[in-house]
Amino acid sequence: MAVKQVTVFIGNKEGRIEKVTEVLKANGINISSLSLAESVDFGLLRLIVSDPEKAKDSLKAEGLSARLSDVIAVEISNAPGSLHELLTALKDYNIEYMYVLSASDKASMIMKIKDIEGAEATILAAGFGILTQSDVSK
Repeated sequence: MAVKQVTVFIGNKEGRIEKVTEVLKANGINISSLSLAESVDFGLLRLIVSDPEKAKDSLKAEGLSARLSDVIAVEISNAPGSLHELLTALKDYNIEYMYVLSASDKASMIMKIKDIEGAEATILAAGFGILTQSDVSK
């Protein structure tokens, strides 16, 4: 049930994020969520998009370095303590990073965990829902 995340390695300079969004727009790809992390020399732009394979291929065709990785989209209540409950359930897993997918009556957390299958089983056993690629591609 993993969701595909597009990671784009971009130079740490003006206009690089705009180039990514330009390519995605030109190819009819919707962005559901993104996270940007930067270092001195480069940035990592992580995206959840409507068509991950097409996004990766389109970005690569424009000379950008893009790859796909599996992440978990966990549905949690948008209420105090919900994130703590999820993190308590996952206390035996190393969460490499996470960010919010959306916010309404429910929020979804994007999480990178090496043991996706084990973490998903733990998440489901703790009573949380997991989104599929089609859920986030709407």
